[in-house]
Amino acid sequence: MSQSTREKLLRYLALFAACGAMNNACDRPHYTYSNDVPVSGGTSFIGPGAAGAVTLGGGPPIDPCALDRSAAASPVLAKHVVSNQLAGRAELYAEVTDSEVLALKKGGSLLLPPPTTPPGTLSPLNAVLNASLNVSLPSTQASRALAQLLQSRFKATRSLWPNPWALRLVDHVGTEHMTPLRILLKPEAWIVRIDMGSLFVVDVRNGQVSVDQALAHPERIAVVYYVYDDRIPGNPLAQCEGGKREFALGNEAMVAEFSLGTPEILARLDSDIADLTGMFNVVRQCTTVERGTGSFHSSTACQAWDFFDASTEYSAYQWSLSNPVELYKPTTQNLASLIDVLRNERFEPDSFVSAAEAQGGAGAIGGAGGASELGEGGSAQSGAAQGGAP
Repeated sequence: MSQSTREKLLRYLALFAACGAMNNACDRPHYTYSNDVPVSGGTSFIGPGAAGAVTLGGGPPIDPCALDRSAAASPVLAKHVVSNQLAGRAELYAEVTDSEVLALKKGGSLLLPPPTTPPGTLSPLNAVLNASLNVSLPSTQASRALAQLLQSRFKATRSLWPNPWALRLVDHVGTEHMTPLRILLKPEAWIVRIDMGSLFVVDVRNGQVSVDQALAHPERIAVVYYVYDDRIPGNPLAQCEGGKREFALGNEAMVAEFSLGTPEILARLDSDIADLTGMFNVVRQCTTVERGTGSFHSSTACQAWDFFDASTEYSAYQWSLSNPVELYKPTTQNLASLIDVLRNERFEPDSFVSAAEAQGGAGAIGGAGGASELGEGGSAQSGAAQGGAP
């Protein structure tokens, strides 16, 4: 054996001995995006805000699965939580197609035509308004009058939510390009909240407004917030597969401005990516994400949303959602796919800011970079973490 060969062999032996002494420190980490497969030996998808992630080195995970653990400080998605009882807020988002972006920049309306529904069925908003009309208690006469008024005023609406990422995969596939639309309500705007047939009115700071005041000044009602599931009269769907929550915008006169492609939206997009990456790192330690009975959609809409509790990683995630379609079931694959979609829609800011006019349509009032063909992105302010009851 030559001198150089002996020296090489000694170096290899020394390296292997060091690895053994460090208790498998030189083992290759194993990474996966597969559904419900635990990860050991390291991490490959760690980003800002990561929680529950194991460290490199091949030892056992620090916390094998933290989904159901009450977070010591707060869950990764705590600031995305939306309580049913705290609907007041000024900042909301929609996800719009490229053609809708162009139409809005040309002065088109924020509101969409009334949805087409099969004969004999009602749209989700009309179903919950009908439920309010059917309440027979004498004390709810004012509420029934308000529900009737809303039926006539909210025929055309746009679905909004505080978390743009939670709308991204609801009606459009991940391969379709979508753009977050940021909407700011006027300080004097009111929001009607519907809870199991009862109507409540709040301002954008969650201050209480009487139903009588709302009846006297319906022009100040901007949005209806409601929860819809198969316990609402008129819903033919079983097992809560149609369950959803939304802020239904129906009054453009109460919109202070809407914007596309701004630095604020890009900052929100980056913040959302970081938080969802943190959620991914919690989930990737778990052997399963199955919770409750039935599908993720039905167990979220008709079990988790029955009682407000956002103290665990899993419950905070559920209380961040608007429409818990199966693409939002928090498997590693689903979360990784959502993060990839959001990353692909990052953009160079090219701001378009417009004010909605009282008679419908929108008139441009500014454009920091001119109107680009496509505005894309998310907002530095979170979509409002709200505690309290559902």
